[in-house]
Amino acid sequence: MTLQREPYIWRRIPMAAILTTESKVPGGWLREAPFWALAAVLHLLFFLILLRVVVAVPEKGGPGGNATIKIDPPPKKPKPDRYDPTLPRKMVKIPPAFLPTKPEEIKFQAPDIDIKPPSGVEIKELPVTLPIPGFGPVRGGPWGPRTDHELAVGDGCNEASEQAVRAALEWLRRHQSADGSWKGRDFTGMCEKPCANADSKHGDGRGWAGHDIGVTGLAMLAFAGFGHTHQDGFYQEYVECLKKAVKFLKSIQVRSEDPSANGRYGDDQAEQWIYDHAIATLAMGELLAMSNDTIGLKKTVTDAVQLCLHAQNPGYGWKYGIKPGKNDTSVTGWMVLALKTAKNARLGLPQERFEEALKGALVWLDRATSIATGKTGYESPGDEGSALKGEHPEPYPYSKELSCMTAVGVLCRLFAGQSRSDPIVKRGVDILLKEPPRWVEPGGRGLSKINFYYWYYGSYALFQFGGKPWKDWNEGMQSALISTQRRGGDEDGSWDPIDEWGKAGGRVYATALGAMTLEVYYRYRRF
Repeated sequence: MTLQREPYIWRRIPMAAILTTESKVPGGWLREAPFWALAAVLHLLFFLILLRVVVAVPEKGGPGGNATIKIDPPPKKPKPDRYDPTLPRKMVKIPPAFLPTKPEEIKFQAPDIDIKPPSGVEIKELPVTLPIPGFGPVRGGPWGPRTDHELAVGDGCNEASEQAVRAALEWLRRHQSADGSWKGRDFTGMCEKPCANADSKHGDGRGWAGHDIGVTGLAMLAFAGFGHTHQDGFYQEYVECLKKAVKFLKSIQVRSEDPSANGRYGDDQAEQWIYDHAIATLAMGELLAMSNDTIGLKKTVTDAVQLCLHAQNPGYGWKYGIKPGKNDTSVTGWMVLALKTAKNARLGLPQERFEEALKGALVWLDRATSIATGKTGYESPGDEGSALKGEHPEPYPYSKELSCMTAVGVLCRLFAGQSRSDPIVKRGVDILLKEPPRWVEPGGRGLSKINFYYWYYGSYALFQFGGKPWKDWNEGMQSALISTQRRGGDEDGSWDPIDEWGKAGGRVYATALGAMTLEVYYRYRRF
């Protein structure tokens, strides 16, 4: 008897048909064979049968048989939607945010969008990291991503804010340079047709050429804040943007035996190069923490962070250069963010070095904060902050009541571990709430209230603080940003860089900071 095979069907062969007598097995070889050889043949035979028979299917018309196992293919992932600038974006309609004070009070407020889950899957079964078309991937930064849609919506995130972020990222994508960078001044180089990015009222939106590394870092942070890395993300085109940007920063990083130069992103020709380096280090550190790409990023981030640590004034903060002996709150703020991210990126550096650096930053913030007013100054207690004097017409057209350095101070204090109940933190919050975000352009004797830098730091500081102060601030912030984002034409998705620092950073700076501000709901978890 032989084994009969049909496609995907093996007949069962009785043991008696194999272990038979000499009369049925010509030559009687089976009876004469050693026991071990017989056992080997049987094991080999059964092994071959099991190898081919994954699922036994009964013959057509045969009795009984094994049940067929059917495995359904996995549900298809939702396809990324294409951005269409001609479609209307939601503007000022902002639902009131539910702001719970206790975790058990959190309730879901569904955004007004059409959610279509994969076939056969209920909404409640969708993983929280699943990007929902039209609403965006609510997936945040490296220190414990805020992947919960309920929390993000409860904190004020809505369809209008997410559409604004998407539009901003599309503008940034279209204006990335071929080498992977973004240019503060010459950002129109990749446009397929002459790209004005200008209007009769606000000019051409060009910044200074000397801060390309810094604005590149800001653009990268905007994409990373939307849940994308150089390796993974819902929109592949955003992944490609980050991949090219990472390659660019690695290509211009300095390699030297000098610890005052090694690891620096770019050259040190501009006096303020340390701003650009800190922002680029923050961007690369976030990508490392989110992707865990130790092979591609650990070395470059480690060297960049070591330069940050080396540049700090012993026991205090940072300013321009390496251990310059002077401090300013603005550079110190970016350094705190970069080091806080690096501390959680598993670089292998001693944690004591990070703790010492953050402690020094707090010492500086204490020195820069006025006991009388509670304001944090730029270089001295409670000063009005830095200004681009000489770059703007006189009298200076921007309000200095917007205490940007106080916003930096509150955020850095909370990130460094100070309590929300600390009197100096609460005084800082009160100062910020006196000047909520408002899009007020200069005119007549009125001073401009537009300041993307202030809005970014203020939003992250008050988000961390939470409660009613955050709710009040968030409503003003969304009104200021969402209703003023450009629509249509070359500028679609961008913001006009008409704030105090727009002259230096240009349209890339304003658009990246605008997007990052509207990503506050999920970029960093609340400590």
